Amino acid sequence: MAVPFCFNGIEKGSFVIKGENEVDIQPGLLRSIARGLMIVTIIFWLWFGIGSAYVENGGPINWLMHLLFPAGIFILSSLIAWRRGGIGGGLLAFEGILAFGFIVNAYLQGSLIASTLILMCLTLGLPPLAAGILFIIFWKQSR
Repeated sequence: MAVPFCFNGIEKGSFVIKGENEVDIQPGLLRSIARGLMIVTIIFWLWFGIGSAYVENGGPINWLMHLLFPAGIFILSSLIAWRRGGIGGGLLAFEGILAFGFIVNAYLQGSLIASTLILMCLTLGLPPLAAGILFIIFWKQSR
């Protein structure tokens, strides 16, 4: 993955500055960023699910549903990506695209206002899509 830069022939940590305006990011850094992103996303959605289930004061099925969707799905996909970057990355990217589809569809039907659309895209759609892409890039670079 090339990133624009200004220096020539310098190595620094996880970045290798190759030549004229190019930086290679080490594959391990991409994997670490993807894993960190999914850990933060899972923690957020577990916290959100527990809070929602508690406030709704429902039964065990309500608790189970709040914990499984979307945190449980993200946990499963992240575990797959942790071991098999290509498959798990594709799964996470698909989940992100699917989430964007549902969110935009709800917005177009008038079920969501613009601020909710943006918030849901940033918390539900973007993290798995970005992590999935990073896992796929890592997987391709490590082959």
